[in-house]
Amino acid sequence: MLLTSVHGQNMRADDPVFRRTFSQKFDTIAIENTSGRTEIQTWNSNRVRVTASQQPTRMSLPELDSRIRFEIDDADLRIIVRSGKSDEPINLLVFVPRQVNLGVKGDDETIAIKGITDALTVESESGSISLAMPSGADTDLSLRSVEGTITSQVEMRVFGPVNAHTLDGRTGRGGRPVILRSLRGSVSVVADEPGRIARADALVTDERNLGSLDTTGSSREAVGLMTDGERTKISPGPSTTNSIDPNDPPVADVIRIDSRLVNLNVKVTDHTGKLIPDLTKSDFQVFEDNVEQAVVRFEPITSPVNVVILLDASGSTQDKWKAIRKAAKKFIDTLSPNTPIAVAAFTRRFMVICDFTCDRKTTKERIDNTKNLQSGTAFYDAMWSALDLFKEVKEQRKAIVVLTDGVDNSLSSEDFEPRHPFDELFTRISREEVTIYPIYFDTEYQVTVKWRGSDTHDSYVTARQQLNRIADETGGTLFKADRAEDLEGVYQRVASELQTLYSVSYNPADKNYNGSWRNVGVKVKREQALARTKRGFYAK
Repeated sequence: MLLTSVHGQNMRADDPVFRRTFSQKFDTIAIENTSGRTEIQTWNSNRVRVTASQQPTRMSLPELDSRIRFEIDDADLRIIVRSGKSDEPINLLVFVPRQVNLGVKGDDETIAIKGITDALTVESESGSISLAMPSGADTDLSLRSVEGTITSQVEMRVFGPVNAHTLDGRTGRGGRPVILRSLRGSVSVVADEPGRIARADALVTDERNLGSLDTTGSSREAVGLMTDGERTKISPGPSTTNSIDPNDPPVADVIRIDSRLVNLNVKVTDHTGKLIPDLTKSDFQVFEDNVEQAVVRFEPITSPVNVVILLDASGSTQDKWKAIRKAAKKFIDTLSPNTPIAVAAFTRRFMVICDFTCDRKTTKERIDNTKNLQSGTAFYDAMWSALDLFKEVKEQRKAIVVLTDGVDNSLSSEDFEPRHPFDELFTRISREEVTIYPIYFDTEYQVTVKWRGSDTHDSYVTARQQLNRIADETGGTLFKADRAEDLEGVYQRVASELQTLYSVSYNPADKNYNGSWRNVGVKVKREQALARTKRGFYAK
């Protein structure tokens, strides 16, 4: 295999734009631009055309040329834009054949793909990713945004869990893998602009008439970036939509996913408080600001729940730490064997005892090996870190069970300043799709009277109010344990609730995501049934 490295060429000595066209046919194209924006367009030509620019232009052409590298290995082409901390961003526009395997990688700038290739993988650290798909494309889509949101405006058949961070689906007959992943940026899929490929193909004709750049470097001129005024208006031909193969395995109904899917964990009881475990999708009605919404996804109570057990290991619990560990282990045994569990503890530090696993033996052994550290209590920051543990969780049903007296050090000491004050934490909680069950472990008499610590009665009153707000906001329940001996019974009640949570999802009919608060309500079409879920969300 022969590896060749080549440089690009400009059209004129005073031309600030770098261009290169490859006439060689490639099977695989990899593009890595951690500097600036990247746009990829497909066309019907076998050529690859690269245009690099830097705006505003502060860079000489030799500098621009030196930062772009092309590597050719038989039928593989790799395009790399090197960047340093002080380098100006370089934007790429690349036209590629539709019959290639394409991989694109970026950093914090937008990656825009227009058209579909035989296989497509796009990865970004914090930049947004957009894909414009032609009508009738046959794809298997896998969309992920760990901290951002996913938007899809194309019709697809959806597989598996759907939420603001995860979407898997099929368009047309499927087959072409399309993987779009961003850690902190948004991911969006829209319909390709009619006539776009025809306009792109017109560039090939222009290049042939004017002379093209090839790997030998012989050239007279090439076509640069088009302005809107230069684009030829071509009426799109009739579109063709592939039919669904009747032999395809049964999947979810074809639905249109737009900019947000709201997931609700719902607890349903009868008038006596007894949990109702046998409801179906048709039993639920969802309302947003009193307007009924269409339920598009439903998970029964048998679906897995990802649970974080968060334990207060601060000084106020030191005398009861052995009983706390024992109760936590018994709680684990009461949960379904297919329940992924993570365990963490906190003082002024946050400690992950065990990440998500279904291995009960390992989890309990690690709890046994955890010591009470007898230091301060950074409750707000610990809750923030516990929410972070769900970033890689795909399932819709998520819950935190936190055992604490709720007294953050900031409530009784002006010297302690949390990284995330309660108001900031509460705002995040209202946006997350996690149900929180606080277990209030009462240490007030021990701390304020017996030990004469710095925490006051007012601190405990505030802590109880905040824990109640957290439970109410997320559709959970605040439990209370006055003594260590009460913990096992309380954990049993929590386990019972966790295993009777339904997951109901809908697309908001109101697409004006202006940051305003929206009230959410759930009704169940069964006599005397009462549904409890989160109060609402901020539409962002």
